[in-house]
Amino acid sequence: MDDPFTEPTDTREAILGAAFRALCEHGYADLTIKRIGEAFEKSPSLVYHHYDGKDELLVDLLEFLLEDFEAAIAGGAFDLPPRARLDAYVAAMTDPDGVDDEHAPDGRFLVAMVELRAQAATDGAYREHFDRSDRVFRRFLERSVREAAAEARPDGRSGAAGAVSEGVDDGVAPAAVAETLQTLATGAMLRWSTTTDREWAGAVREEASRYLSRTLPAVDPEA
Repeated sequence: MDDPFTEPTDTREAILGAAFRALCEHGYADLTIKRIGEAFEKSPSLVYHHYDGKDELLVDLLEFLLEDFEAAIAGGAFDLPPRARLDAYVAAMTDPDGVDDEHAPDGRFLVAMVELRAQAATDGAYREHFDRSDRVFRRFLERSVREAAAEARPDGRSGAAGAVSEGVDDGVAPAAVAETLQTLATGAMLRWSTTTDREWAGAVREEASRYLSRTLPAVDPEA
């Protein structure tokens, strides 16, 4: 993932950039305001002036990154074909170091995100963020599913003759496919970040691709 803070526009962004770099280097458990201050080019005391603690700072970092992602979506930054977007999303969560895209997480950032997501189990501020984050990604995935389904059907509508794969019911809801992909990706992030085994990743991507190939023709893009 490219550093989104290479050209900070104000003090807040400069501090968030320091937090981003320190988080990727040290991880959540070993991250302190002192270490964030050491990665900050200006006076470390400014970090304490703007934030009461590392969790307040990290939640603000997460919010900034999410808003940056939303802006990228609105600006058409993801110019891949719809089906390719879905495949790339699964690939980014199962092999983060193998996806060459400025918005795709690298391995260190993926591990950090799993650590931060774990805080949501007991911290309401993190939970509120990840609730919103999941909604943003779900909308992104659902839109991509609708567009990919329209391309998979000869007439772009449900019930297209010969379009539905054998064994797959017609009229699948785009939201259900998006939820399935999102849940698969969340589990993949956790497994990739907490084990050394990588042999499963290729098989998961292949199975996810087969799932999409069989299911997209059955999705009703207008549902």
